[in-house]
Amino acid sequence: MDNYSQALYALKRQKLAVERTLGARSTEECVVASRWVSAWQKLVQARLDRTAAASAAPMPAASRYVDRAGRLLH
Repeated sequence: MDNYSQALYALKRQKLAVERTLGARSTEECVVASRWVSAWQKLVQARLDRTAAASAAPMPAASRYVDRAGRLLH
């Protein structure tokens, strides 16, 4: 699986997670869904951080996808 496919999969999963949160019928269901969204986002961010650290190419300093701490954002 190439990087494009992995990114597409991650975005689809995150979209489903947000839809699940917005479509929750009860407060409890919304809380569970929002925890799932948060966990998924942390997983994706950790993978991006590992990929960025492993790549030898330097990231541009003024990229809109890099936060002030230098982490690659999705």
